[in-house]
Amino acid sequence: MRAGFLHSSLATLFVLTGFVFTGFACSSPTPPQVPTAKAGEGGGSVDAESEEAPELTPALAPANIVGVATLRAPARTLDTAMGWTGLGLDFRTVVQSGPAAQFLPVLDLDAPIDAVATLDPKVKNRPRVLFAAAIGLTSRQAALEVFRSLEMPVELVEAGVHSVRPNSTTFCFIAAALGQAKARLVCGEDRESVELLSPYLTRGNPSASTGDADLHVELRAETPWRLFGDKTQFLKLGIPMLLGEVSIGNPEFDAALRDSAVAIVDELTLGLEGLKALRLDAWLHSEQKELEVKLGVDFQSSRSWAARMLAEGQSRASVAPDTYWKLPRGATDAVYYSASNPQAMEAAMAVLERLFRSGLGHLGASPAARDQWSLAFKDVMRVAGPTVTAHGNAPAQPPSAAPNERETLRANFGYMISGTEDPQGRLGSFLEQTLRLYEDGTLRKSLSQKYGLDVTKLPKVQSRKGPARLPDSRVYEVSVPAALYAQVLDKPDLDPTTLGGPIPLFLVTFREGSRTWLGVSSYAQVIEERLAALLKAAGPEDTLEGRAGLDRLRRERSSIAGFWTLAGLRSALHQGELQDFLSSLGQSEVPILGRAYTQTAGPSGEIQLRVPAQLFKDVAMSVASKR
Repeated sequence: MRAGFLHSSLATLFVLTGFVFTGFACSSPTPPQVPTAKAGEGGGSVDAESEEAPELTPALAPANIVGVATLRAPARTLDTAMGWTGLGLDFRTVVQSGPAAQFLPVLDLDAPIDAVATLDPKVKNRPRVLFAAAIGLTSRQAALEVFRSLEMPVELVEAGVHSVRPNSTTFCFIAAALGQAKARLVCGEDRESVELLSPYLTRGNPSASTGDADLHVELRAETPWRLFGDKTQFLKLGIPMLLGEVSIGNPEFDAALRDSAVAIVDELTLGLEGLKALRLDAWLHSEQKELEVKLGVDFQSSRSWAARMLAEGQSRASVAPDTYWKLPRGATDAVYYSASNPQAMEAAMAVLERLFRSGLGHLGASPAARDQWSLAFKDVMRVAGPTVTAHGNAPAQPPSAAPNERETLRANFGYMISGTEDPQGRLGSFLEQTLRLYEDGTLRKSLSQKYGLDVTKLPKVQSRKGPARLPDSRVYEVSVPAALYAQVLDKPDLDPTTLGGPIPLFLVTFREGSRTWLGVSSYAQVIEERLAALLKAAGPEDTLEGRAGLDRLRRERSSIAGFWTLAGLRSALHQGELQDFLSSLGQSEVPILGRAYTQTAGPSGEIQLRVPAQLFKDVAMSVASKR
């Protein structure tokens, strides 16, 4: 299947809806008067109403379907979403004042928009995807008149079907149809795709098989595997090439790397063989006033490791543990992870441990430091949890009406808290062994001799006993270059030379019964206060216990679940265009609930997101206020 298929399929699904909002490239700003075409005009075509009535018979689905998509009721979806913004806008009014106004009367936006993709049965050596999408029309004749008024070539194909080419990359049929809409506009990249798929899109009712979601997108994997699954054997041919690129000349490391590559290829092959489908479904629930989105994966066998993890995950799902509700109420995001199954990871962890051990030996770490760290790594990977985490903002310390760039950078880093059920205290031991490895004199001498590294310029790390209010605690202070802070927080405009020396990063651990807590912040005071609050009998006004909108986490069992705000999503993304986009949406603190859960049957897994309607309003008001 060619790269970009999912993106292209979704684009094809919505290109037809785009007629409503943007029109074609040759549309004029003022809607033209639509002429009444006469028989024989428009490139030899005839009026749709004067043709012999076509015989409409139900059409079967084409062979080799690999993707289907449905936008079930475009008008209702747009009305609901725009109503949630609270701006009092109607998409019909917006469209009627734009260049696409002439298309609105001819589109039946109460009928589904459908898209279908199939593998070209004539191509045997490599996948070639043919896809097309269809939107309902109120009248074939009216649609033909609009296209003719825009001087687009319209031709009669057969009774009940006309062709039109809106631009050089899009080919369409205007055809009579069965179902809710009595005519449909079917478009694709080329004539071959439209001719193959238009019978099913006009007379096959594809939306009847896509559930009840307002939006459904499904990619089916069985056909590609049946036709091209044997090609996965060539993946192993690339392993020697990979080893040649990353080999370090250490026999132990290279052997572990080879075993890792073989295991990954085997797992990928088994995963693709057993994969059934990938799904996306979305609902705009008017009564609950929320957007629900589900991303799903379905397997038809449990031969692969990923499928086995889904199969057994259902028994390990849980609601949010008591420790989750002790997290700070002002967190920008907070997530819990149910108990894991370390035994299922033993084989993978053994290979990783071999890679790390041999790699450290090659770099020159002393045998004692290497062995102790490897043992601590194996131990920490056996910690099953459950685990809770939270992130939040940190006020500049000391508070100031106008903090300088250095303090603003530190505050923007915020804080992170994590708590894990860890009866043996293995997380703390792993941090200690990592610090000892970092300071290993033999390793540093080897790095200096082999690679010319000036070890004196490495960030300094200090460890000390933690405050008395945190039992069995330790504080690790790392001197991090200011430029690294600026890079992590995506602040390229800051001049590191104006930020002073290195900025400290504090990691604090402490024990609470059988649980290990870890906190990270640029301010020791901030993280110590957040961690100390976990030991107090704090009321709901200070913890997630009293935060609104989280009740589902108390009753829905999940493997992973929690909430994010817009600020929490921005922090998780760290940098990039998506983060910039989220920044433009404002500072709403409305929680977006998310959960991942699995089902043994199949097996299958789903990620579910619930976005309250209030967030639509907050974002709309924020964007409108900036204009």
